[in-house]
Amino acid sequence: MKKILIIVVVVLMAAVAALPYWFGMQAESAYQAMVKEMTENGDLTVTSNNFQRGWLESTADTTFTVTGAPVTLTVLHRISHGPLPVDDDFQLQPVLARIKSDMSISLPGGLTKLPPITGKTDVYLAGNSQTKLSMAPAKQSTPDGGTIEWKGLSGTLETSADFKTSKGEITAPLLQFGSTSGSVALNRAKISLDQQKSASGFATGTVSLAIDKLIMDGVGGKNSIDGLNLTSKTQETGGNLNSDFTLQFREASTGDSRQGPGQINIQIRKLDVATLVKFRNELRELRKQKIPAEQMNMTTLGKTLELLGQLAKKSPELEITKLTFKTADGEVSGKAKFVLDGSQLDVSGNPMLMLRALSGDGELSLPDSLVRMLASSDVKRDIEALKASGKLKKDEIAKLSPKRIEMITQQALRELPQYRDSVITRLKLVPDGPNYKIVGVLKNGQVMVNNEPIQLP
Repeated sequence: MKKILIIVVVVLMAAVAALPYWFGMQAESAYQAMVKEMTENGDLTVTSNNFQRGWLESTADTTFTVTGAPVTLTVLHRISHGPLPVDDDFQLQPVLARIKSDMSISLPGGLTKLPPITGKTDVYLAGNSQTKLSMAPAKQSTPDGGTIEWKGLSGTLETSADFKTSKGEITAPLLQFGSTSGSVALNRAKISLDQQKSASGFATGTVSLAIDKLIMDGVGGKNSIDGLNLTSKTQETGGNLNSDFTLQFREASTGDSRQGPGQINIQIRKLDVATLVKFRNELRELRKQKIPAEQMNMTTLGKTLELLGQLAKKSPELEITKLTFKTADGEVSGKAKFVLDGSQLDVSGNPMLMLRALSGDGELSLPDSLVRMLASSDVKRDIEALKASGKLKKDEIAKLSPKRIEMITQQALRELPQYRDSVITRLKLVPDGPNYKIVGVLKNGQVMVNNEPIQLP
């Protein structure tokens, strides 16, 4: 009996000792599946992949190149095997593996000193994972004498065991580019995603980019956009891919001018999935051939024209369901809808036939106050022409300060209706209650604006 107990204990000890190695085999299998998933669409290519599996710990060193761009990603992983990884973050919660990663990005033009992105990943027993990302702040000079200031980033990413669902959020406090001509700064940017891979392999779900403040400071002055948000929602249903895009902002400013809020919603419907899958597979095969860039561009253009022709057979639609922009002088609103109807006409590869197959209509509403504001540029142009004509004396020109010019402009708009009428004629506006409206129609290659034909170039 004692011998049997000893044998049982030895077997159990051997099993416990073997567990980390078995978990390491599972971790390697999951890692190789992840690399395959990352390179499946052809945007990334593996140039080296080295996985060294140990008993309690493994390492993986993989280098990717970005297709069509001189960008290289080098990723180093230190993988601690489950079920209870022995590492600096030891916990009693069983997991398949715990991974510490460092990803370095090599950019062209000497921008190779960006700090690595670090990640800490828990791969759970079911195969799903959660990653915490971070990147240290950095500031460096560019070869052209500019600067890049980066306040780092942080975020989380969750993926399913089959990589078909992903959810995450990444935030960056500040990214600023500076040069001798000015600077561009993105304050408090956030990327959020909640995506699922459809049966056809397309990423569906929601992706959004939010920027608290975008500032552009150059020789022409400072411009900024507050509360900028871009959201994309995609779904696959009934053999079609449908997308909804929303762009909105809280306020846009130029100098002392403040405008907003504004919003535009665009829906794209009835994109044939089978046609898109064929196009995607053809591009992947082209990338594998590593043909010269110029030849690749020409071939891609031809494939894209062919794609549009094939998509046109299902009459895809693009609709601007909402357009609104509030200004100090009133609100602009509009809507539009276009259909590419190739159901009765083969338009593949022929841009002229595509134009005939494209039809739609739209309208834009402008308040009278905004029409007067548009006319102000004509008044100021005439003032500048008068100054340059030699008809004014030097002391008269000296009196035309910016404030004085603004007063003259406002007086002209009140007393000289021809300026407003000129804008109405030029934009082909028609009265619509207290506002003016532009109605455009596109059919058979002919454009009509407020029932008047417009000659296309």
